[in-house]
Amino acid sequence: MLLTNRELFLLIICTVIYITLFILVIQYSRRKIQLLQSRLDNIHAMQKIAVIEPRKDVNSVFSSPVYLRIKQYLNEGRSMTEGDWTELAEAVNSIYTGFTEKLYSLYNMSDQDYRVSLLIKIRIQPKDIATLTTHSKESVASTRSRLYQKVFGKKGSTKDWDDFILSI
Repeated sequence: MLLTNRELFLLIICTVIYITLFILVIQYSRRKIQLLQSRLDNIHAMQKIAVIEPRKDVNSVFSSPVYLRIKQYLNEGRSMTEGDWTELAEAVNSIYTGFTEKLYSLYNMSDQDYRVSLLIKIRIQPKDIATLTTHSKESVASTRSRLYQKVFGKKGSTKDWDDFILSI
């Protein structure tokens, strides 16, 4: 069976498109793997520094004015104000040097992602995180597992994200 010029032209065009798409998928996969490897290298470096760095008095966060206010908000069922979030970030970063920068170097987080991570770092329970952020418990759980997947490139539990946050 002989192909007409038009059929031959369409066959060539389809072949070129297929090959181009194949190459694009391979390049995308390589870039994604490189990004994940870079994140993992950053994570390992952070965890090594966390072990080597002398910790400031981590218990001081639990006696800080912002922590005590958070506990009061939880008793009243209230959420945190913008000023509280700023004060909490400053308190956490003063004790855990560079905490915010470390997080943002791994993934460009939304405010919700960052706030959940801050509260995990000061050991607030997930149900209380939901109250303080005015989100549902399911939303907080989803945020935690999604962040683990985004940073590590594999599925993980909410506890996996919590353990990671506590380790840096």
